Amino acid sequence: MRQTAAAVGEVLAWWAVLVGVNLMFISSVTVLELVVAAAGAVIAAVAARAVHTASGAGPGGTRRWGAAALAWPGAVLNDILRLSALTARALGGRSAGGRLKTVTLASGTGPAWACALLSSTPGAYVVDVPGWQREGKDHRTVVAHFLTDDRTRLEDVLTEGRRR
Repeated sequence: MRQTAAAVGEVLAWWAVLVGVNLMFISSVTVLELVVAAAGAVIAAVAARAVHTASGAGPGGTRRWGAAALAWPGAVLNDILRLSALTARALGGRSAGGRLKTVTLASGTGPAWACALLSSTPGAYVVDVPGWQREGKDHRTVVAHFLTDDRTRLEDVLTEGRRR
């Protein structure tokens, strides 16, 4: 019974967030728009619960979440500026660059929320958490695509050492 209540609660939470996000991006809210938003959010919320259940992922450690949340807006702004410069370079016929690198998350940093936060910036996207399916694995090493070799304050908060 407790697991059912948790599953229903998770689906409802996803549904509410998804409906809210959908409504933020439309100019006029009509009955039809509400129905479409609610129906689409149900499908996405059930899918999100299925992905969560299949992956067995949890948020992990929360030691650095406050500092990461404070560093995130600056990282987004910084990456937007870098992305603009890279776009201008690409329009001029030069390579925009970008490559896959391996980074190690700082101790006590949960891989689920850290990877989501890092991936929510224009300059980085986590593509793999090697070994996450193996029992007892620390899950601190992640592979991400970075647009530039410059590090943001967010990356400094979330990771240890240099990119490899």
